[in-house]
Amino acid sequence: MEKYRQSVSRSEPGCVVILLDRSDSMKLAWGRTGASLAEGAALAVNNILLDMCIKATTEVNAPVRHYFDVGIFSYGARVTEPGEGVESAFGGVLAGRGLVPLPELAEHPVAVREEPSIDLMPVSARMPVWVDPVHGYRTPMCQAIAVAGAHVFDWAAAHPDSFPPIVVNITDGMVTDSPYDGATLQDWVRRLTSIETDDGATLFFNVFLSPFEVNEIVFPSDPNGLPSPGPDLFALSSPLPPPMVDNARVDGYDVRPGARGLAFNVGRSTLLRVLQIGTRVPDRAR
Repeated sequence: MEKYRQSVSRSEPGCVVILLDRSDSMKLAWGRTGASLAEGAALAVNNILLDMCIKATTEVNAPVRHYFDVGIFSYGARVTEPGEGVESAFGGVLAGRGLVPLPELAEHPVAVREEPSIDLMPVSARMPVWVDPVHGYRTPMCQAIAVAGAHVFDWAAAHPDSFPPIVVNITDGMVTDSPYDGATLQDWVRRLTSIETDDGATLFFNVFLSPFEVNEIVFPSDPNGLPSPGPDLFALSSPLPPPMVDNARVDGYDVRPGARGLAFNVGRSTLLRVLQIGTRVPDRAR
């Protein structure tokens, strides 16, 4: 049976998890944006959450439909218990929560405030904010995958007929905790992607951010020529399933056979486009 074809609906919702690097190097400036990597990443995450809420609304002022359960797990500096580690990046009413139904997420941003345009246009708009920029400490990526994987495992067991979970890792650095609990980063990713629904295995995508203005590489099909840590991230990233290949081609990307869910050295607007492609599953059922 062909995989990755299940549409999302209120009876069979999807699952999207974002792993957000909050290590100390995220304080570096993001090119000429005037913002740090942490600020740009938080802006993109808030934009994709808002985008998901809007797309789950059938008409103006209608309630957000439960098409997804969403988790944001940060690694590096913690906020709730200061120090290094992994925690839910949600604040306010949702603080400490793992996976949150999309309607509940829509109801509980930590703030609504003026935010800059994601594409560097000299405009801003009032929008809901769920995640704030934070940075500090090292990069415990293995622990983040382990924590997220426990939630993904339980979710997949409860939703065997759904489109498989999508996990997107946004990072600017090398892992600092491999091995963790006796397993390497590669082991933890294999464990994560071994979690399946009847529609396929969990997808693990990576987005690498750089403070330098270098060429963007989106959805490569070959690790050759990728600067470090590109080849390692390529090996960890899931192949793009057919619906997402279609999404990427519609958005103008030259996606070739064997393309992986990896975006390397991307700018802020490309980061948002990649998140949109990576969280857009087959046309939803009502």
